[in-house]
Amino acid sequence: MAERLPLNGLRVFEAAARLGSFLRAADELAITPGAVSRQIKTLEIELGVRLFERFNRAVRLTEAGATLAVGVRQGLGVMAQAVDQARSRRDAPVVISATPSLAARWLAARLYRFQERHPGIDIRVSANDTPVDLARDGVDIALRYGKGPYVGLHATRLATAHLFPVCTPAFAAEAGLKTPADLTRVSLMQDINAFGEEPVWSDWLAAAGVEGAADERGARFSNTYLTIEAVLAGRGVALAHRALVLDDLASGRLIRPFDLEVASPASYWALSLPERADLPQLRRFRAWLVDQAEADGLRSFK
Repeated sequence: MAERLPLNGLRVFEAAARLGSFLRAADELAITPGAVSRQIKTLEIELGVRLFERFNRAVRLTEAGATLAVGVRQGLGVMAQAVDQARSRRDAPVVISATPSLAARWLAARLYRFQERHPGIDIRVSANDTPVDLARDGVDIALRYGKGPYVGLHATRLATAHLFPVCTPAFAAEAGLKTPADLTRVSLMQDINAFGEEPVWSDWLAAAGVEGAADERGARFSNTYLTIEAVLAGRGVALAHRALVLDDLASGRLIRPFDLEVASPASYWALSLPERADLPQLRRFRAWLVDQAEADGLRSFK
C-alpha cells in the first residue's frame, strides 16, 4: 500500500540514479552525501537487493537498480503532476452555484463589493435550480435554500427567510388594497416549486385573520424570480422572501401593502466540501456573504 512505501528513500534513490552520483544527489537535495548513502543502504536492506555498485569515486546502477529507477521516476512524475493539478485547483476561480432567484435578485447586485475588496479573487457564478455535486461539478460554494442539516458538507447559515405580500404601488392603488381581506379578490402569484414546508398564501391569510380564503387564484411559476417579474409587471401580488425584494422595495418599484410577515422553516446556506472550506479565497467569500446578509438585515436567528 502507498502509505508503506519508503518515499524518502525512493526520492533520494531517484536523484542518485538520475545523476549517477551520491555527491550530486546530495547537492540537489540539500542533504549530506552521508545521508544519501544511508537512505540508499536502508532502501537496499528493505528491498533485499543491491541497487548500486560502489566504486572509489563513482556508483553504477545494478540491473535491479536500473529497473527500479524507471518505475520510481515514472511514479514520482505522476505524483508531481497530481500535486500540480491540486495546486492549480486551489488557485482557480471560485465557482459559485446559486439558485436563479437568489443569483439575480440578491447576489448579482452586490458582487461588485466583494470584487472591490478582493480584486485578486476571480468569482464565477452559475445559476441553477438543480442539485449539484460539489466534487464532480467543480463547484466551490453552493448557495441553497433549505432546512439542513447538510451531512458531509461544510455549511454556513447565511440568512433566515420571512415572507410577506408585495406588489407595485399602481396595482395596490387600482385594486384598493386596504385590508388583508382585499387580497381575496386579486391575483395571488406563487412559485410552484417552492420549498415543501414553505408558507403559502393560505398560511399568510390565516395569520392575517382572513378565514376560508382560497389561494389558488393567479399564475403559477417555476421559480421565485419569474413570480416577482410578473408582479413587477403589475399582474398581481406575490408572497416574497425579504432577501429577494430588498432592492425593489428600496427603489419603490414594489411596496408591502401589509406589514404582516410569516417565517419559513428554511434558511439560505453556503455549502462547501469540508476539504476545501478553509481555502483562503473560500473563507473570504463566505465571510463576505455573511457580512452582506447582516447588512441587509437577513440574519435574524433565534
